[in-house]
Amino acid sequence: MSVKQNIISYLQNHSEGIDDNELTRVLGLKHRQQANMRCRELEKEGLVIRRKVNGKIHNFWAGKPFDSASSASPNLQASQGPSSKSENWFWEGNIQSKVVRYLESQDFYICSVADTASHQQGKDIVAEKDGKRLWVTVKGYPKGTDKTKPSVQARHWFKQAIFDIILYREEDKHVSLAVAMPDYPRYRKLAQKITWFKKCCTFCLFLGKRGWTDYY
Repeated sequence: MSVKQNIISYLQNHSEGIDDNELTRVLGLKHRQQANMRCRELEKEGLVIRRKVNGKIHNFWAGKPFDSASSASPNLQASQGPSSKSENWFWEGNIQSKVVRYLESQDFYICSVADTASHQQGKDIVAEKDGKRLWVTVKGYPKGTDKTKPSVQARHWFKQAIFDIILYREEDKHVSLAVAMPDYPRYRKLAQKITWFKKCCTFCLFLGKRGWTDYY
């Protein structure tokens, strides 16, 4: 397998993450730059999250579960059919990765990131800056079903995100809160209808584009 495929296989089986130096060692690579470059490529694809742990950048798998019986790369697997979630920029896991990168660029320390691919329970992102905690709930955008239009399903997902905010505020009156979701007209219109609630509950909204990012 290629270096990239070896990295993917390792990260999918080690949820605790690993830094570039250690990854270079365990995979027997000749140069640290090989691990660094491939992990950055996977980060751009939304398959890896890179965040600081004890002062070092660690790599965490953020893509879909990998079929170990197949040696195909995620990009090849995604191109073989429309069922892959991670190929869609508006998938929840990709939005989560974008938010993490944005927060890191704003000097936030990322405390924890939930595994959205496996629907892990808990806060999707917990970050900290200057001693102040931030809890983020993340939603993607639905593709819809034969019976339900995406816009209808999106309304339900939006409600779920707002209910998360209500629960979080009840849990902690002082923590900073945020909702992150892809930038779709449906979500923007719904957000405009709850401006009063946004002010009284004091949370912010991150709207992710294909590039990133808009702060609302």
